[in-house]
Amino acid sequence: MTDTAPAYTRPVPVLDADNAFYWRAAAQGELRVQSCGECGALCHPPVPLCPVCHSAERETRQVSGLGRVASFMIVHHPPNPWFEMPIGVVSIELEEGPQVTSNIVGVPLEEVDLGMEVEVLFAGTDDPEVGVPLFRPRGR
Repeated sequence: MTDTAPAYTRPVPVLDADNAFYWRAAAQGELRVQSCGECGALCHPPVPLCPVCHSAERETRQVSGLGRVASFMIVHHPPNPWFEMPIGVVSIELEEGPQVTSNIVGVPLEEVDLGMEVEVLFAGTDDPEVGVPLFRPRGR
């Protein structure tokens, strides 16, 4: 998916040695997760060692960006100048297995439901080299 939304920009996430690839890939319209260079296990959020085999050999893998809402909450407070409230915070179980926490857009929040099929899209930040993955209902 290469669509971008919403119109306002997001705050720049805090990048570190473990997660910079994730945010930079989003600026390129890609959803990437960490994969183990030894056993191939996928992991998100990124960590220094593989949670399966404990290898320090880390790689990244582009994933489809397709998944389902595994859990969600609707945040009303506190007001935040970076976000239009209320905002939907979702945990998405990707088709490839890992879960990603993000925001859901493109749907009235009262229609968000467990199991809803979603797809990724990307929002910009004040740093053109850093993006933010968001999710919307599939096909919208």
